[in-house]
Parts: sequence; C-alpha cells; structure tokens
Amino acid sequence: MNPYTHSALLAVGLFALTFFSPGPNLLVVIHASAARGRRAGLATGLGVACGDAIYAGLGLFGMAALIAQGGLLFAAIKVAGGAYLIWYSIGLLRGHAPLQLDIAPEALPAAESALSRSFRRGLVTDLANPQTVLFFASIFSVTLTADTPLGPKVLAWAGIVAASLAWRVFLSHAFSVAAVRRGYARAQGVMERLVGAGLALFGARLIWQGLQQR
Repeated sequence: MNPYTHSALLAVGLFALTFFSPGPNLLVVIHASAARGRRAGLATGLGVACGDAIYAGLGLFGMAALIAQGGLLFAAIKVAGGAYLIWYSIGLLRGHAPLQLDIAPEALPAAESALSRSFRRGLVTDLANPQTVLFFASIFSVTLTADTPLGPKVLAWAGIVAASLAWRVFLSHAFSVAAVRRGYARAQGVMERLVGAGLALFGARLIWQGLQQR
C-alpha cells in the first residue's frame, strides 16, 4: 500500500476511535433518534457530520493554529458554544411530553422545518466545541506531513467525513427501533435529565475554559 494512503487511513482510524467516547455529539444523536424517530436522528447526525467536515478541513489545511492563536476570538467561541449547550440542556432537564409509542418512528411528523432544526442542532452542537479542530490538527500532525500530496489529504478528509456520517446513520437506526423506543419511553424522564446534565457539564467546561483563556 502507498505510504501516503496508509497515513490517510490511519488518520481515519484514529478519528473512529473517538466514536465510543461519550460526548455531546453522541448524546444529541441518540436523544433525537430515540425521542423523535429515525429521520430526526439522521438529520441530527448529518449536522454533526457536517461540523466534522468543517473542522477536519480547517485542521487539515493548517487553520487550526490560526484559530488557537485567535486569543479572545477562540475564547469567545468556547463561551458561546458552552452557553448553547447549557441552553439546550435546560429544555431537557425540564422534561418533554411523553413519547407516543403507538406511532411508529417512520410515521412521526417529518416537516422540513422540524428536520432543519434537527440538522442545525447537530451542526451547532459539533461546532460548539472549537477544540475539535485542534483534535483534528493533532491527528494530522502524526499521520500526514507537509510533503504529503493533496490527494492523500483529500482522502483523509473524505474518509473522516464518511466515517462520521456512517456512525451517525448507525446510531439513528439503532436507537429508533421499537424495542429501544419502548425502553426509552419507560425511562424518558431519567434519560432526558441524564442527557441534559451531560450537555450542561460539557457546556460549563467550555465556558470555564473560554474564560480562563481571556
């Protein structure tokens, strides 16, 4: 195998290892899929994957250093992102209407506006953590070099985007099946509060980091 291709695949593999680490991206896709059905989960996951595509591109082409050196700008993005996660978590902590188990996920309303909101929520949740771009930069720094041709760089970027999307598609299907939805309905109040608490903690950490960088 071409060494450059091997490096690109290694970058994708390192990124894939993060899938099993609990974080806001995982929480929002699981919650959307279990609470509002497969299409909402897919829309949310697509938003997350688009966020990964943006940050992976920035990290791949050297923009991560500029973002990190942005000082107040980088800090402001963290504070704003943390505030968004806390705002979203408040709605979950307050609780929602009970899940309607007599309606199959495929029959749930799929209005364009509702799916657009799900997509935006996934995108903003991913972009809310600007440290993601630094994570991608660290992956590329150990797998690619300045001499790496454009082709392998594009391959690494495309592989990361494809892996991100595939993982979110899997989650949206897995957590929207009838058995999972029944389990979610039985523990809806507890689950939404756990997700809300998790997002609030992530948000608070981002705000704290942003204020520390000022």
